[in-house]
Amino acid sequence: MYLTSYAALTGLKLGLVEPSWTFVFQIANTLILFWFLKRLLFKPVTEFMEKRQQTLAGSLEEAKTKNLDAEALLAQYQEKLAQAREEGQGIIKAMEKEAEETALKIKKEAQAEAKRIKDDALLEIEREKVKAIQSLKDEVADMVVLAASQVVEKEFSADEHRAFIEKFIGEVGDTKWQN
Repeated sequence: MYLTSYAALTGLKLGLVEPSWTFVFQIANTLILFWFLKRLLFKPVTEFMEKRQQTLAGSLEEAKTKNLDAEALLAQYQEKLAQAREEGQGIIKAMEKEAEETALKIKKEAQAEAKRIKDDALLEIEREKVKAIQSLKDEVADMVVLAASQVVEKEFSADEHRAFIEKFIGEVGDTKWQN
């Protein structure tokens, strides 16, 4: 009731929007406030956001580039690692081959040394054999001299002398053919 009497006194119509100077000032104040906020607040914030977005986009692009570089570097390292492994395997195979060759060489040298020792032993045996034969001949000669001295001391008949010489030649001949 109070409102209806105030409206009747002032001559205003009650409704949602009533045209008046207050309404015009409110719209003007809103536009000035919007322009002021846009100029002082929205524009710097928008510029800051755009710069931030550009910075983030640049950082993202830089990160992608660095990621690609890192992947390329990783591929290079993996390739070098594979080459190093392959080279290591080659070195191991070469060392194994060299070890086998060295073992074979040592074996051949040992066999040659054994053959040389065997040949030297055979030569030494042959020398000892020759010495033994020479010694035997010397002993036989001494026995012949002794037998001759006994023959000289004794007188034999021709048949005894012949039998003695044949016996002696037979004994010496047997000794010679046995060697």
